[in-house]
Amino acid sequence: MIRLKRKRGGFSLLEVILAIAILGGSMVVIGHGFWLGYRSVRNARMVGMGNRFADSAMAELSAGVIEPASVSTKSIPNEEGWVYSIEIQDAPVPGLLTAIVTVENTEFQPRIAVSLTRLVVDPDYDPLESESGD
Repeated sequence: MIRLKRKRGGFSLLEVILAIAILGGSMVVIGHGFWLGYRSVRNARMVGMGNRFADSAMAELSAGVIEPASVSTKSIPNEEGWVYSIEIQDAPVPGLLTAIVTVENTEFQPRIAVSLTRLVVDPDYDPLESESGD
């Protein structure tokens, strides 16, 4: 009787190891992509919060709720880790002040800082007093 040699179907050990290595490398690349996306979203969320806090402080300053005076690193109520600073300078136009509001998060890495600059009305300005002085 003649025996026929049959070829066994399947993968060799080398092919299996190579496939696992390719799969592992792909998973590392995909995982790194997800991590970069997560970090970008987290940073964008923190910058958005900083913008909102800076805009809120500037609105309070413009409305007269906060006195137009320079303040250094005052904490934002009910927001842990967030501080704001206000710098008041004379503006080139009489009756106005230049207000610079800077908001920072002291606990987040990388450090987030947002600044807004606006002209605000000087509450101590008296237009009649400046006319009589000329």
